[in-house]
Amino acid sequence: MFKKILLATHGTPGAQKAEDLALSWAEKSKAQLYVLSIINSDWQFMTGDDWLNTSATRNRFAQYVENEINSEIDKLWDRLKQKFNHLPTEYIRKAGKLEEVLAQVAEDINADVAIIGAYQKKQAPGFKARLTNKDLHPIMPCPLVIAV
Repeated sequence: MFKKILLATHGTPGAQKAEDLALSWAEKSKAQLYVLSIINSDWQFMTGDDWLNTSATRNRFAQYVENEINSEIDKLWDRLKQKFNHLPTEYIRKAGKLEEVLAQVAEDINADVAIIGAYQKKQAPGFKARLTNKDLHPIMPCPLVIAV
């Protein structure tokens, strides 16, 4: 059925449905599973007058945010490594525009299918960016499944 399944997740409740679906399909197909975590490039444009007084302050803040994001991804991957421990799984961490990174990774790994969580009316704390159909669908090189 599938040889390569790309799962894009950030670990929120909606994304966990995608994780369960990817797990089920990977087990049935004996597929290679790729777990993608995307660091939205928008965080780099956060500005505020209070910490722009010096470049050192700005750089320290940017490093702090980057470390926090990486720490959250590490925790997500630790949980998924337990969940997917019986499957061949590769973990990929990329930064950029969400739609572009998802499509590029799908193309790079020659994914048979990509799986993401469904749109949630109430976003999880800390997640403000959303994939947009208008930007994503025209550039996806493989079928995209929305887990509900």
